[in-house]
Amino acid sequence: MTDNDAGRQPFHAVRRIGAVMAAIELTLGALAMLTILVLVFHQALQRYLPIDQIAWTGEVSRFSLVWLTFIVAGLLVTMRGHITLEIADAIPHPMVVRAVQVFAMAVVAATGVGLTVEAWALVDTQSIIKSPVLRLPMSWVYVPVLLGAVSITVRAAVAAVDVALHGPVLRDTTESEEASA
Repeated sequence: MTDNDAGRQPFHAVRRIGAVMAAIELTLGALAMLTILVLVFHQALQRYLPIDQIAWTGEVSRFSLVWLTFIVAGLLVTMRGHITLEIADAIPHPMVVRAVQVFAMAVVAATGVGLTVEAWALVDTQSIIKSPVLRLPMSWVYVPVLLGAVSITVRAAVAAVDVALHGPVLRDTTESEEASA
């Protein structure tokens, strides 16, 4: 193993861990989306067909929407699927683009820290409150939100370090033009 390979080894491990976490987050997000789909269709059937009413379907579908939003948010940061302004990417100076992208990821990471702190506060303080139908402790409902906030924070921090070390991530203009056509 050369010195160059030894220096890259931590980055490969981080990428491998990131890929596993992305698969887990994507799977959980797909399950949350499927839960929403099935339960909302069931609610529609309950309304118009003479079948037994199930009260908890609305509650679980609302919780699933919150879980879906936060669970996949970190994945969107990594895949650059979140809302961004790409006007700075067109600046002809790569160092300026690098600085802007590092700053943007640092802001996302700082926002993730704030979300993590608040999500932890909800998990810590809301155990006495129960959901209306299932009587589920609300602190349990906020655990996926906490995990998503931690994911946002870690992924944004890793992306900021990656851009700082390896340069800016630029989208290919021909790909985005073909996709919009």
